[in-house]
Amino acid sequence: MTDWFVQTLRTYPEIAIFLSLALGYYFGSFTYKGLGLGAVTATLIAAVIIGQLEIKIGSRSSRLFFLMFLFAIGYGVGPQFVRGIAQDGIPQALFAVVVCFFCLGAAYLGTKLAGYSVGSAAGLYAGSQTISASMGLATDAINRLGLSPEEAKKTLDAMPVAYAVTYISDHRIRHCSGADRSGAPWHRP
Repeated sequence: MTDWFVQTLRTYPEIAIFLSLALGYYFGSFTYKGLGLGAVTATLIAAVIIGQLEIKIGSRSSRLFFLMFLFAIGYGVGPQFVRGIAQDGIPQALFAVVVCFFCLGAAYLGTKLAGYSVGSAAGLYAGSQTISASMGLATDAINRLGLSPEEAKKTLDAMPVAYAVTYISDHRIRHCSGADRSGAPWHRP
């Protein structure tokens, strides 16, 4: 029974993607004494677990779903972004530049001190800053480095591991410290 299921997921990897979304959304809704993973973290964990079945997702499918993810974010925050820029855009833009330098500097320093590879560094940065879009940019940059196929695969395979670990850690730290992603106080339901 399980062999049939695994083979079906390997034959149709899109089912694995939607299964990860469904399981993550379902399990992300559960809380215990006001604490829960949330849909994003639960989906990430579900995808990591399902990914252990060695399901190969083609580059075309992964690009399509990544673009759908970016569209959903832009569609959701676009109007707020435009209103915010119109009101007090210059101070926020300067602050964003300073924060970007500190975030990139911290990830670079941590990577150098720990001796991580480029793939691990990209995953560390993307996960610790919860910037999923940087994974796509790093993937394109790594593919353009002219590495051998084996070396490129090894570098790219290190990226999601570092991303998942740092994203989950960052999410838990922010949650437990009393601040959500926007820095607002955490209110338990």
